[in-house]
Amino acid sequence: MSRVLKGKVLSLGLVAAILIFYSPQVLKGQVSGKGNLLGFIYGQDRTTPLPGAVVMVKNISSGKVYESVASDGLGVFKVQGLEIGLYALGVMSPDGSYNSTDLVGVTANETAKIAIALNPYEKDVREAVQPVNKDQQEKGESRIGPVSEFMANNVRAAVFIERGLLQAGDRIHVKGVNTDFYQDARNLMVQGASVRKALVGETCEITLKQACVPGDVVYVVCKRGVPPFFLAPLGIAAVIAGSAALTPSEKEQPASVIKN
Repeated sequence: MSRVLKGKVLSLGLVAAILIFYSPQVLKGQVSGKGNLLGFIYGQDRTTPLPGAVVMVKNISSGKVYESVASDGLGVFKVQGLEIGLYALGVMSPDGSYNSTDLVGVTANETAKIAIALNPYEKDVREAVQPVNKDQQEKGESRIGPVSEFMANNVRAAVFIERGLLQAGDRIHVKGVNTDFYQDARNLMVQGASVRKALVGETCEITLKQACVPGDVVYVVCKRGVPPFFLAPLGIAAVIAGSAALTPSEKEQPASVIKN
């Protein structure tokens, strides 16, 4: 077994053991008809526990926001007495704040479990994301730029990024006089090369699901209509894939996670 794989296995085992140890403490405070969220905060390496982080969750139906106490020396946090529903996430770490693009489901009389890794943005992305987040909080979506060319043969549009940034997987809204549709941004290319993101001043090609015309405008919309917690985050709080498999018992279930 490689060192990297062995490290991941040991990390998940440690998380499972910690969450099992902490679960009885959470369940003692169980409020009938409500649920809890129990989790573990990692640094970017996904192995180093991060103490002193506060997790914020927002019910996307009611808008009510809950906060955890600061994570302990093992990176463990908990949020108790949550209404049933889907929740958006944000994390305030000792170094700064992180938004999440994932949604977590909470059910009645159960403690959902997750593990979160804090991934800082590169400097150029951190600066570019601020106007996008501001528009998303105020308007629900952010103008990225106009379509300069549409190539019907491969259903691709060239979009000039006039502000903010466009990232692979972003939910976009393509809108014009006779155009109005939503899709995820995919197959991004800049100057003939595949990219994960396009920044201000670049022209980015995107594969679309239907036709548009030059002059239509591309917007980035909020994840399921939920604006980000923070306007100037340091990065992304990502729910780690596979963390939902953390040793459930009858009243301790892996969180239902909806990935962006």
